[in-house]
Amino acid sequence: MSQNKLSFALLIISQGISLIGNALLRFAISLYALDLTGSAEIFATMVAISFLPMVFFAPIGGAIADRFSKKMLLVVCDSSNTLVVAALAALLFGGSQSVILLGATITLLTLISSAYHPTVTACLPVLIEKDELIKANGIIKGIRSISMLAAPMMAGFLYGTLGVINLVALCVIIFLFSAIINIFIKIPYTPKERKGGIVKAIAADLKEGFIHITKENPLLLRLALVFTVLVFFFQAMFSVAFPYMIRITFGMSEQFMGFANAATGAAILIGSLMAGKLKKYLKLNRLHLFIASMALAVIPIATSTLLPETSGILPFLVFVSGFMLIMFTFTLVDISVMTYTQANVPTHLVGKAIAIFVSIANLSAPVGQLLLGWLIENLAGTHFVLYMSIAVFTLLLAVVARGKVALRSNHAN
Repeated sequence: MSQNKLSFALLIISQGISLIGNALLRFAISLYALDLTGSAEIFATMVAISFLPMVFFAPIGGAIADRFSKKMLLVVCDSSNTLVVAALAALLFGGSQSVILLGATITLLTLISSAYHPTVTACLPVLIEKDELIKANGIIKGIRSISMLAAPMMAGFLYGTLGVINLVALCVIIFLFSAIINIFIKIPYTPKERKGGIVKAIAADLKEGFIHITKENPLLLRLALVFTVLVFFFQAMFSVAFPYMIRITFGMSEQFMGFANAATGAAILIGSLMAGKLKKYLKLNRLHLFIASMALAVIPIATSTLLPETSGILPFLVFVSGFMLIMFTFTLVDISVMTYTQANVPTHLVGKAIAIFVSIANLSAPVGQLLLGWLIENLAGTHFVLYMSIAVFTLLLAVVARGKVALRSNHAN
C-alpha cells in the first residue's frame, strides 16, 4: 500500500471515530436540553447560536487549512474537542444543569469543526487522484453516515443506561483516541511564503478565496446561494423540528429518537454508496431535479402531522421516512458539489473555496432555526400548512436553480 493510500485509510478511521464521538455527544446534549426545557423556542435558540461559528469562522478555518500542516490541524482539532468535552463532563459531574452550558459546548465544538471539516476536505486532492475524487468523497460521506447510523442507536441505549454524565465522559476517550491516530497520518505539506504576520497572510488568503468564488468561478457563488435557501428550510427542519417533533410532539422515548437518527444515517450511507454508481447522473445540470425531489419528500412529513394519535407508531414512521428521503437526496447533491469544487478549484484554494461556500450556504441557518422553533411552538395546530409551505417554496427554488445554475453548468460537466 502506498503512503498516500495508507494516510487516506488512517484519515478515514480517524474521522469515523471523531464523528461517532461528535454524534454521540450532540445526541446526548439535544436530548438533555429538550428534557430540561421542553421548549421548541429555547431549544431552537440554543441550536441557532451554536451554528454561528460555522457562518463566521468557516472561511478562516478554510484559510488555515490551506496554509498550515493539515496533519497538525487534525491533531489540534481532535485534541481541542477532547479538552472541551472533558470540561463539560467535569461541570456536569459537579452538578451543573444549564442550557447555557450545553449551548456553549456545542458552540465551541462547532467552532472547532469550522477548521476540521475544511481540513479533511482539503486533504483529498493531495492524497487522491482527480478521477477518484467522487469515490473518495463517497467514502468520506459514507463514514459520516455510518457515524449517524451507529452513534444514535448506541446513544439511545447509553443515554438511558449510563446517564448523560457517563456518556459525555465516554466521548472524551473517543476524541482522544482519534487525536492519537492523526499523529500517524502523513500528508504532503509545503509551507507557504507570507509577507508580514500570520493575520495579514490569512487575510490575503481569504481575499484570494473570495475573488476566486465571486469572479473566477461564479458558478460556485450561485451554488452557494441556492444552498443557503435549502439550508434555511432543511437545516432548521433537521436540527429543530426533527428532535422536537419526535421527543415532544410524538412523545417517543430516547430509544426511538436513536432509531430515527440511525434511519437518517442509513439514508445518507445508501446515498454515499450509490454516488459512485450514479456518477454520470450527478451533474450540476440536474441539480434542480434533486431539489424538486427534496420538496416532494416533505409531503410525508406534513402528512404525519394529520395522522391521529390513536394510530400509534404510524405518524412517527411516516415522519422519519420523509427525512430519510431528504437526507438521501441531499447526500447526492452534496457529493456532486464537493466533487466539482475539488476538481475545478486550484489545490491551494480548495480549503478556502469550500469554507467560503459553507459559510455562505449556512448564513441563513440560524434565522431558519429560530423562525421554525417559534412557529412549531406557537402554531401547534397548523404544522401541516407549515411543512407544505416549505415544500412549495422548495419547488420554487428548483425552478430558480434550473435557470441560475443548471443551464450555466454544462461547461463544468
